[in-house]
Amino acid sequence: MEWTFDIRSALLVGAMLTLMIGLVLLVVGRALSATYRPSIRWWVGATLLQPAGFVLLSLRDTLSPYLSILVANIFVVLGMAAYVVALRHFYRLPSGRGPLALAVGLVALASYWWGLLDPNLTQRLIWISLVLAAVLGTSAAIIYRHGEGQVRHVAGVAFAGAAAIMAYRAVILVFDPSQVSAVFQLTHVQLLTYGMGSVLPVIGTIGFLLLCTERSQQALERAARVDYLTGCYNRRAIEELATHNIAAARRHGLPLSVLVLDIDHFKRINDELGHAIGDLALVESVARIRTLLRAEDVLGRLGGEEFIVLMPNADSASAVNAGERIRMSFSAQPLGMDGHPRTVTLSIGVATLAPMDFEFSQLLRRGDRAMYAAKNAGRDLVMPDAMTGWDHPAERQPA
Repeated sequence: MEWTFDIRSALLVGAMLTLMIGLVLLVVGRALSATYRPSIRWWVGATLLQPAGFVLLSLRDTLSPYLSILVANIFVVLGMAAYVVALRHFYRLPSGRGPLALAVGLVALASYWWGLLDPNLTQRLIWISLVLAAVLGTSAAIIYRHGEGQVRHVAGVAFAGAAAIMAYRAVILVFDPSQVSAVFQLTHVQLLTYGMGSVLPVIGTIGFLLLCTERSQQALERAARVDYLTGCYNRRAIEELATHNIAAARRHGLPLSVLVLDIDHFKRINDELGHAIGDLALVESVARIRTLLRAEDVLGRLGGEEFIVLMPNADSASAVNAGERIRMSFSAQPLGMDGHPRTVTLSIGVATLAPMDFEFSQLLRRGDRAMYAAKNAGRDLVMPDAMTGWDHPAERQPA
């Protein structure tokens, strides 16, 4: 029994699959974060344009060349270009529509010139294949340049493979035009091309959904570790990081210090200016503290107006000096607070890891006690706890 394959039927089946996967994405996309909506809309647009082009191509002998060649090819390249725009939205990149408009224009020109004015199937397919290879390769490049992890390979390989197939078709036609002497001629080049057109939207969309799911998971994990207001680590994350830092300090014999910072009279800001300004004071305080820390220091919020800084490889003298820099920065320059400038002072306690600190809670407790000692001593002070002391007594300055 002789095996036969009808490319027209394959195109129609591919169009149906593409349309279905686009509708699935439209439904699933509603359950995703609103930040993905622009990229999802463009992706759905791609999965609608591409099957429209396939249907027009399959009706080559029924419709006019204007529809089955010019409009059909424009729809296909628009669909491929929409994938690029969707990915650029997803990775928060400029839309880059200029080069894509050029790609669409080149396909339209090739389709019109070698499809309607001076029909030449080989030349038309070579130019269209090269343009589509560039557009598909751009999608693959965006994914691999800006994506992370293993999930990106699903969509990345799909687009890279599709680009390679289109480039291969162009090269084959340059050296052996007989490979495609008719639009629906059954050759390996045609099978690869139309097979790619049918499979790419399905695999690419699955890969895109996996990228969305991965990013959503990362956002959830980040939300569980980051303070919603100030953007610094929350208490849970700080405790985890401190445990790791303490273990590293023990393992390598390095010092580790903490600063416990509390904004003095913070309740007055809330009472006099309102909680919105109070929240802004916290945000601006965190921003200022960050500018005064080392790259390896870790800032977190313990709760309310109380913050902590983990300082790996910092002895007590270094930690106290860092605390003084932070304290003086606040006392010397008021916070802006949206047109309500006010000088804010800090009470800072310093504690350095000691041999008897088996858990972070012990180190934190000493830092907290030192901070309250600074408050009791008059506020706007840096106070080391009694166990931390000073490594260099001669350098001690009154806070």
